[in-house]
Amino acid sequence: MKNILLIGLVLLSTSFISFSTPSFAQGAKCDDLPKVEWWSGTHEKVIATVKRRYQGNWKKYISRWESYLGRMEKLHNAGATAVVKSRGLKIRGKQLANHITDINSRISVLNCLKKNQEVRNSKDEQFEKEIANFNTAAGGKTPQKFQAPEVQHNTTEVAAITGKQLDIEVTAKCDKDSALFQITNLGDKWPRLGEINIYRVKGNSLLSKRRVRMGNSQQATFRIRKRGGGSYGTVGIWVSPSWVKRAFAYDAKITCG
Repeated sequence: MKNILLIGLVLLSTSFISFSTPSFAQGAKCDDLPKVEWWSGTHEKVIATVKRRYQGNWKKYISRWESYLGRMEKLHNAGATAVVKSRGLKIRGKQLANHITDINSRISVLNCLKKNQEVRNSKDEQFEKEIANFNTAAGGKTPQKFQAPEVQHNTTEVAAITGKQLDIEVTAKCDKDSALFQITNLGDKWPRLGEINIYRVKGNSLLSKRRVRMGNSQQATFRIRKRGGGSYGTVGIWVSPSWVKRAFAYDAKITCG
């Protein structure tokens, strides 16, 4: 089969393949952060901050907000004025009380995000044994013997691919007769474009290829289905970064329909 580079949505003579624009992963079921002009206002920015500035230490990050809350409460109880130095603002009375409410709301959301990250980390640990034979790019080694688990209908499988220069999570699941692959970048922003390749496992025939550059916590979702129903049988996904060599091996495989 002729290789095809997908730009958004491509219709093939025998198939329908779509690519969802990458979006940042947000904490499941966590409320939105309160809107305060000088605060980081999105889940993804907070997650990136904790990862970059606090080395993933959520307890330390949340503790700083709790200390800040304590200082604001003391000022409010004393009828004093709080100064936001970065903005040159002075707040007191009802305005300060509303600010304290926003801090409490933010801490609640931060604890929710912290819990989600702990669940994700636990999930990664579950897959450590499965990727024990998966040699990473460190030292110039490339994967040789890794066999991605094959997922049957109505099952969801998550695989962690971790290395010095690539840290991603690949989820494979079925939506009726469609195969869905979701890639989440858990590491730093990719230094260059990487290729997302999806194959029909029988014959290793390429169904789609997409070149993307993913930021921290960014997600890309692929949907694979045949036009007019049916399926390709087992399909597999392989992520090929342009900045480090990886030997061909399916990162996840799934059978739907």
